Amino acid sequence: MKRKMLFVIVTVVILAVAVAVVTLVLTRASGKNKVTGDTFETTTGKTFTIALDANATSGYNWTQTTKNTNVVEYVDIAYVAVAPGAQVVGGSGTVTFTFKAVGKGTTTISFAYARPWESVPPAQTRTITVTVK
Repeated sequence: MKRKMLFVIVTVVILAVAVAVVTLVLTRASGKNKVTGDTFETTTGKTFTIALDANATSGYNWTQTTKNTNVVEYVDIAYVAVAPGAQVVGGSGTVTFTFKAVGKGTTTISFAYARPWESVPPAQTRTITVTVK
């Protein structure tokens, strides 16, 4: 029984470290271009991230819609729980979207925080205007 518990603990630690490494790699790959306001400027070829508070255990998910994919292209999404280890119901975290600036211009990225099975307006929305030079 002790070996099984040790195995579970080691596995959880390894997964937590892997998530931390992936987050670090994505942040460094983005050139530390982390969007913190409602507008953002960057240059063609650069990647950038948008981090939003989330609670994956509640059923709510953030989705994104990029208005002009000739200016900004969606790359990836990653969720990191605040508490390392097993997900705790009601535990919060951060979802990080990664995008790449692919062409000059201005576009908007709209986010909606909702439960996909519900037919009601999202609990939260956010819109970011991105200008690529």
